[in-house]
Amino acid sequence: MAGSKILICDDEVAVVEILETRLKSLGYEVCKAYDGEEALAKLKSEKPNLIITDVLMPKLTGYEFMKKIRADKDTKDIPTIVVSAKNSMRDFFAAVNNVHFMSKPYDPKVLMDTIEKLLAAGGGVQSKNVILGGVEEQLIAKVKELLTSFGLNVFKALNEDDAYNLAKTLRPKFILLQFWEDLSVMDPAKLAVRLSQDSKLAVLPFYVFCKGSVALDAMKTFKGDRMIGYSQSSDLLKKLEELFKENVTA
Repeated sequence: MAGSKILICDDEVAVVEILETRLKSLGYEVCKAYDGEEALAKLKSEKPNLIITDVLMPKLTGYEFMKKIRADKDTKDIPTIVVSAKNSMRDFFAAVNNVHFMSKPYDPKVLMDTIEKLLAAGGGVQSKNVILGGVEEQLIAKVKELLTSFGLNVFKALNEDDAYNLAKTLRPKFILLQFWEDLSVMDPAKLAVRLSQDSKLAVLPFYVFCKGSVALDAMKTFKGDRMIGYSQSSDLLKKLEELFKENVTA
């Protein structure tokens, strides 16, 4: 959200300047650091709302930088975006709380959307946050409108990896994904497995909605009231409205 302060940490001056210009044009305040030690100092003096950091940097690597700020009670909850040209670095940050990893080169729009999502989440638990994902855009738009009418903050996931990262950051009230024929686009079953392996995320209510043609496949992972079958969009919206009335307004 505009007006928030963002710390950029990268040893490539050009990268910092380009990102700084873009962020300022959107109304963000920006502070800069070119190595991990400088970033720690700026963190204390500037008190940013969000951090964007590279991994391979002088003096302190991005990983060492993250370990230090997560060990400090005053900085441990600041949402952070880690960017790196080495996708293998993703695994080093998988267990770090409130971190979203992005590979270079990244899509600037995706980065800006991620910044907005993390700042909207406030870096903490918000019971009105919901993760929504699916393939049929018109249907997803209708579901989002319904969720919003219940006063919920909707965060759209592009795929199961995006949904997992959002879940780690937001600790949402629940997750709602479309189970579709083409699982290469979004595979809720894979997300269910990843969530089950994290004790903090395994407890999140996770629902899927699907048409009858894929119901049998969905039932292999999702049981009982966690799977919502439908034939028409109006049918789905009615069922979701009943679910939200029971779980949101209660």
